[in-house]
This record gives sequence, C-alpha cells and structure tokens, in this order.
Amino acid sequence: MTTRRFLVSVLPLALLASPALHSDVQPPKVEITFGYLVQDTTCPKAQHALAAFCPYLDGIVLPQFYLDFAGNKNVDRWVGHNVRLRGTMEFTDCSLPLLRVTNIAESTGPLPPCPGLCQPGDPPPCP
Repeated sequence: MTTRRFLVSVLPLALLASPALHSDVQPPKVEITFGYLVQDTTCPKAQHALAAFCPYLDGIVLPQFYLDFAGNKNVDRWVGHNVRLRGTMEFTDCSLPLLRVTNIAESTGPLPPCPGLCQPGDPPPCP
C-alpha cells in the first residue's frame, strides 16, 4: 500500500521532470490579421518587421514582430501595405519575437478602431 502511494505521488513529478516530447518543442503557429510591413534590420535574423496598425497611421513606426521570410522571398511589393501573415513564432536573442513567415497576403479583415482617428459619425470600424 505504501509503495502504491509512493508511485502515485512520485510518478507525476517524474513526468514533469522528463525531457519534452518532440511535439512539445514545435514553435507555435500563428496568424496575424493586420499590421504594416516595414523594412527593419535591427535584428540580424530578419530584414522586415510588422508595425503596429494605429501608430503607423499616425506616422509612427512601432515594430511588434521581426519577420523572416522563407527562402529570402522578395516581399518588396508588400512594404508599406497592411498585410496578413501566417508562420511560426520564435523567441530569439532579438528584442522582439521573430515570426518565420510562410504566407503573406493583403489584409482584408475588419480593422480596429484607432484612438484619435475616429470622429463622431465616422463609419465602422469607428465606434
């Protein structure tokens, strides 16, 4: 009986202390529905960044993620455009998360209301 209690209490701890399974170490897959693609070389692993939507409209480039495109894909036609991205997120020695982009397209989703940009009576997405 004592042996059984010992196993019941120690087994969960042993499982938690064991190395992660292969599926546990895969980077998370994400989709980002809007943001402005900008050139940014402050992270040596990326040539571009995704700038926050509302500050960009105010003329402020505020990067949220660094972007690495598979196979050094030429994405110059998307620079300065509101884009939708899919890929895997990694946390590296760069100051922001790195998104390894597998798909890029024009953003067609609803845009967030931006404080200060909406005037009374403006159409959606303004309140």
